[in-house]
Amino acid sequence: MAAEALTKAGQELGVNVYVEKQGANGIEDRHTNEMLKNASAAIFAVDVAVKEEERFSHLPTIKTKVSAPLKDAKKIIETALVKAEQTARGEYVEHSRHQEAGFLETVKEAVMTGISHVIPLIVAGGMIAAICVIFARTFGFTDLMNTEGSWLYLIKSMGSGLLGTLMVPVLSAYMAYSIGDKPALASGFAAGFCANTVGGGFLLGMLGGIIAGYSIRYLKKWIPAKGTFAGFVSFVIYPVLSCLIVGVLLLVVLGKPVAMINTALVDFLGSMAGTNAALLGAVLGIMVSFDLGGPVNKAAYAFCVAAMAEGVLMPYCAFASIKMVSAFGVTFATKFRKDLFTPEEREVGNSTWLLGLAGITEGAIPFMMADPIRVIISLCTGSAVCGAIVAMFNIGLDVPGAGIFSIFVLTADNIPLAMIVWFGAAVIGAIISAVLLVITRKQKLAKAK
Repeated sequence: MAAEALTKAGQELGVNVYVEKQGANGIEDRHTNEMLKNASAAIFAVDVAVKEEERFSHLPTIKTKVSAPLKDAKKIIETALVKAEQTARGEYVEHSRHQEAGFLETVKEAVMTGISHVIPLIVAGGMIAAICVIFARTFGFTDLMNTEGSWLYLIKSMGSGLLGTLMVPVLSAYMAYSIGDKPALASGFAAGFCANTVGGGFLLGMLGGIIAGYSIRYLKKWIPAKGTFAGFVSFVIYPVLSCLIVGVLLLVVLGKPVAMINTALVDFLGSMAGTNAALLGAVLGIMVSFDLGGPVNKAAYAFCVAAMAEGVLMPYCAFASIKMVSAFGVTFATKFRKDLFTPEEREVGNSTWLLGLAGITEGAIPFMMADPIRVIISLCTGSAVCGAIVAMFNIGLDVPGAGIFSIFVLTADNIPLAMIVWFGAAVIGAIISAVLLVITRKQKLAKAK
């Protein structure tokens, strides 16, 4: 109704008004680059945050409540035009055209979106659980932490619940959101609930998120939300039908087979030892340091968290140790051979070790961007060695996102030895990476002469 009121008022005033609706169905009638480039001003008639507001950053803008155009749309348009005359427009930066990507690209984007939304949950839950465990072990409150109903038990349960109960539903929901926009959130959460119910884990949760998103896409095509019943279709038909589709497919058709595959995979990972475990650790090391926080790193992260959620604790333990290698390696290299690096690179090296302690790999990105091939090979080699060492000793970690504090919550038969191996592996890997960084830098400088 607000959109119609603005369009009608614009016609009466002789002003071209192009309306983009952002509601229960996501973004409809998206503004094109040509519209945005030629516009004089933007009117935000909203009661919630504007999606992709940066597209309008070059324009003078006014904000009103969504009901305001129904009362006096002409006045709102006139106010916007006056502001456009009084305010200089910024330079328009063209945004990539919004096109429906292919299936594989859509799924990739959905997985990245789901992981990016679940990471804060994992970090918060993991840190809370880690703090509780460290506190209990340090001050002798282990019995209190294990006593049902105690304050420490409840706080730790909250941290564990963020990981065990909410993790898969949030992943599924935001994968669905990436594919089907806002209407897919309900069936996305339902997919995660179904995955938890039948023990399908991350595999079924991710599959359910994809199904939920695409179910909304096709429902929008088959049952368009237009006319008098637009609200009913958006708020009732879409969520109910998509939840039913997800529920039937995941609980009745796909649930048991995927759960069996998930169980077989968990059993296989749990049985890995010796050379096989070292190979897995090495592969994880290469993936973690290959793009330092990019899609390959995120894929390794998702795999390790999924394994941990199923009780296989070694992969994430190796992952947590590997994350320190690239940062430590850059610091070691710039400290021991300062003459080979620029002042800017040495400055980066002064702080990357701190980022490494926090489990942040992105500190080494400036080095990788300057000399990608040599740096990637150097960092991946040290990381592979680190991952293999941790995996061979079969050390576990059931608390994600704790950075260096993970050393206090490791699971192993010999905790002191596990702590030495876990941190020592990162140092050994970093030394190897640093040596390779120095050697490859010498080669680069020699070729430049």
